[in-house]
This record gives sequence, C-alpha cells and structure tokens, in this order.
Amino acid sequence: MPDDDRIPRSLTAPWKRVLRSLKNRRPAQETADAVTSALAATIRSVRGVPDLPGIAARMQEAAASGKIVESRLPGSGGAQRHVPTDVAERAAAGFAATMRSELALSSPPQAALLLAKKVIAGLAYHYGFDRIGPVLAAEGTYNTRELQEQFAEILDSPQVSKLTKLWLAKPSGEGLRAPARLQRVRRSLEDLVNTPIAELL
Repeated sequence: MPDDDRIPRSLTAPWKRVLRSLKNRRPAQETADAVTSALAATIRSVRGVPDLPGIAARMQEAAASGKIVESRLPGSGGAQRHVPTDVAERAAAGFAATMRSELALSSPPQAALLLAKKVIAGLAYHYGFDRIGPVLAAEGTYNTRELQEQFAEILDSPQVSKLTKLWLAKPSGEGLRAPARLQRVRRSLEDLVNTPIAELL
C-alpha cells in the first residue's frame, strides 16, 4: 500500500509535514520546528481562544473558592462548539481542582501561561499527534513509549515555548506566526577534521 494511503485525510498540510518528519526520524529540533509551524497555522485557522486570559482568571477564582469544579470550567455557552475553548475550559477545570495552592501563589500572567501551555499541548494532540500516532505505530516506526517520549520532547522544546508566549499576546490567533527557527552553530572545516568521529555521531 503506498505511504500516501496511510496518511489520515483529516491532517492539514502542516501536520502532514510533521508526520513526514517523524516517519523519517528527522532531528528533534527539525521536527519541533515543523510542529510549531503546524500549531501556529492551526491556532490561526481555528481563531485561537480569544477569552484565554478570562478563562485563566476564572480558573484562579475557582481554585481560590475551593468549590468543586465539574469537568469544564463554567464559561461561554459556545465553548462546546469551539474545540480550542473547550480544551481550555477543561484544562482550567483540571488545574482549579488539582493545583489550588499553586494557583493561589501565581500571578495572573503566570496562571495564563500555565493554562496556555496545557492548551497548546491539548491542541497538538487533538489536531496532530492523536491522528499521527496510530499511523506511526501501525507502520512500526515507533513503539508507544517512543511516541510518547517524542511528543513530550517536542512539546517541551524552546520553539513551542516561544510560540506559547507569542500566542498569549494575541489569544485570538490572528496573525500568529511560528517563532524564528533556532540557529544551528556551524563548525569550521578545521574543527570538524580535528574532532573525533564519536563526538560527531
């Protein structure tokens, strides 16, 4: 069966690039760049979570009140029809229930950043990793543990962290772009010639 037949039709072009990068076992930094671009494109197309700061504020209020929070933080009536807002409200409910003391000591910007990181991860899984993972596992490219480690490493990358901060500045996602790729340090030919091969691998 040709490789193209195994690509889920629901993947957008940026997420297909991520799939190819993972299939080809490209370096982690290169794959993280592809994921960051895919996330930025996804957030733009779904119009982000415009009320992200408001959801973070309600999360802190819920944590401080000590009330039992349902599976979703109460918020906008349309949240269930907008996947990113639903992901944000569910993540906020989880934090409000499990991180009360931490949220009490956090400033509003810190709480918003904490929530944004969780939402970015949720969106990465919803729009990309959950669709890519079964393809890679079925092909035997990765086992389940390797996939989990790979996805965690990508989401912990500096590129995704920078994107999260950029997104917080414009939660609607309008005009959001992936941050500039990390510059690779070029080594001189003389340095490479005098470096043991084991260090280059």
